[in-house]
Amino acid sequence: MIPFLQKRKYHHLNTVELCTSALIFNHNALKKLHPNSAICPVLKSNAYGHGLKETAPIFDSFNAPFIVVDSLYEAYGLYKANIKTQILILGYTHIDNYKVKKLPFHFALFDLETAHALSEYQPGCSVHIFVDTGMHREGVKLSQLPLFLKKIKTLNIRVVGLASHFADADNPVSQENTSKQITHYKAALSVLKDAGIDPQWRHISASGGAFKTSDDTFNMIRAGIASYGISPLANSDNDNKKICLRPALTLKTHVIQIKSIPKDAQVGYNGTYIAQEKRTIAILPLGYYEGLNRRLSNKGVVQVRGIDCPIIGNISMNITTIDISHIPEVAIGDEVVVFSNNPTHKNSIKNAAKSITMSPYEMLVKLAESTHREVTL
Repeated sequence: MIPFLQKRKYHHLNTVELCTSALIFNHNALKKLHPNSAICPVLKSNAYGHGLKETAPIFDSFNAPFIVVDSLYEAYGLYKANIKTQILILGYTHIDNYKVKKLPFHFALFDLETAHALSEYQPGCSVHIFVDTGMHREGVKLSQLPLFLKKIKTLNIRVVGLASHFADADNPVSQENTSKQITHYKAALSVLKDAGIDPQWRHISASGGAFKTSDDTFNMIRAGIASYGISPLANSDNDNKKICLRPALTLKTHVIQIKSIPKDAQVGYNGTYIAQEKRTIAILPLGYYEGLNRRLSNKGVVQVRGIDCPIIGNISMNITTIDISHIPEVAIGDEVVVFSNNPTHKNSIKNAAKSITMSPYEMLVKLAESTHREVTL
């Protein structure tokens, strides 16, 4: 074979690694915490930055009643990937998109316009009534629920679920708001039953609620960030000890250049780092586009050969500089752990986010979708 036609492996500079055993461990831990509820993984927003198409086959093997997404676009992605688990779309879909073809999904429902569109273009489809129990975001108002049900009962749709969402379940001080929402949910459930509707699926908890509440009224939990091994409870060590989770994601890159800089040398845009003495620095081929938040400039750390190395200077769009003066014999091509899957490390997602007062959710979903992803055991 002609040499240049030989198949060669493409070498990725940056890689998001996804640990299968961690995803399985987290799912089983949530099942153990709630043995009487179905644990349904949430794969919205590119599976919380982990990768929709990479994680979906793993979650598909869990035999959960649903995989939950936000959009029809995400649901189509799973459908095209031959995911067998039933898909529940929680977010809003433009009604024209229901006209294209028959869809095999479940839909959250909170407005009459969508109800009529589903009845006409997706006859017989399954819906989960989404009721506003106090978050005052999407959802049917409790006071309007009886009339809403009266109208949709005339339509060709099947009500199989009653859904809502906690606004304050991760509150480390008070569960007053959560208790009120549960009371409102139970009132909504009574309205459904008075209308002759007994929903098979009753769900209000996401990851925060999974840690903080337990009520036999509910038989399903939409497990988002906890599925990926990160606790939603930022400020309560006692609550975090209720369940042990294993972060599934590691972000890795490589050293592409090494150089020495003299005392008083400035690094990066605007010279925000000034060397106090001669330093050895390394250049990394990723930046805030790839998801290394710019606020980690001169604050964050990465790991080279298992040793913390500070980020110095402003993080650029696709370039980051680190100080490796304290590590001998670093070489071009050396692997660098940008975000560690060890929750005790300074560069874990949770600790990195905490260092800049940022939500781990936001840090995860900003990981570039174009970055190569690999599934590991």
